[in-house]
Amino acid sequence: MAPRAVEPGGFLKRVHTRRRTVYLLPNLFTSGSLFCALYSVVMAADGDYRKACYLILLSAVFDALDGPVARLTRSASSFGLQYDSLADIVAFGVAPAFLMHRKLSSIQGSVDLSQWAPNLALGACALFVICGAIRLARFNVQVSTEERRYFTGLPIPAAAGVVVSAFLFVETYMTDTKNLHRLILLLMVAVAALMVSTIPFPKLEFMIRRAQNNANMLVAMVFIACLVVILWAHLPTILLVTSFIYICFSIIAHIRRGGAQPAPAGASSAAVPRIVGHD
Repeated sequence: MAPRAVEPGGFLKRVHTRRRTVYLLPNLFTSGSLFCALYSVVMAADGDYRKACYLILLSAVFDALDGPVARLTRSASSFGLQYDSLADIVAFGVAPAFLMHRKLSSIQGSVDLSQWAPNLALGACALFVICGAIRLARFNVQVSTEERRYFTGLPIPAAAGVVVSAFLFVETYMTDTKNLHRLILLLMVAVAALMVSTIPFPKLEFMIRRAQNNANMLVAMVFIACLVVILWAHLPTILLVTSFIYICFSIIAHIRRGGAQPAPAGASSAAVPRIVGHD
C-alpha cells in the first residue's frame, strides 16, 4: 500500500487554523457583550426598561469573561484590547445613558418640570458617556504601565452597574419614582467624575485571589453567576449594596493613604498585552 501523500505545509496550516480559532474565542464574548448592549437600547426605546437593565448586566457578564478567556487561552492581543474598549463604550456608556434619558423623557409629560430640566437630563447623560470614553482612552494608553492590582479611576462597567442597579432598585421597590429617577442623574454625574478621577479602585481579580491562576478566576465567576441566579429576586438590592460598598471602600482607602497611589506589587508591573472586560 502506497504511503499517503502529505500536503506541503499541511501541519502549519492546521496550527494556524487552531490559533485563529483560539484568538476568536475572547472576541466572541466581546461580540456577545456588544449584542446585548444593542438589544438593551432597542428595549429601552420600546419602553421595556427592566429588560434593558438586565441586558446591560448580561453584557457585563460577557465583558467579565473575555479577559480571563484570553489569558487562559494565551490569545491576548492589541486588537482584542481595542475591540473590547469600543464595545464597552456602547454597552456601559451609551446604553445606560440612553436608558436614563428615555425614561426621563417618558415621565416629563406627567410631571411639572422646569424648562431647563430636559437639557439638564441630556447634559448629565452626555457627561456620563464622555467621561466613560475618556476613561477607556486613558486605560488603553496606560495599559502597559498601570499597576496590576488597581484601576486608575472607576472602571466603566462598574459605573454602569451603579446606574443600572440604582434604576432597578427604584423600579422594583419604590412607588413614586419620578423624583427618584431624577436623583439618579445626580448619581450619574458623581459616577462620571469617579471614572476620570485618579482614585485607585481594586481589581476584582486581585480581591478574589492573590495567586495568578486564571482557572480559579473562571471557577469563581461561575460560582458568582450561580449565586446570582439563586438570589435573582433580590438582585437589584444585592447589586446596589455591592456597588456602593466597592466604591466607598476604594475612596476610604484612598483617603487613608493621604491621596497617594498604592505601592506597586513587586519591583515593577510587567506589560500586559491585553486586559479586557474590567476597564
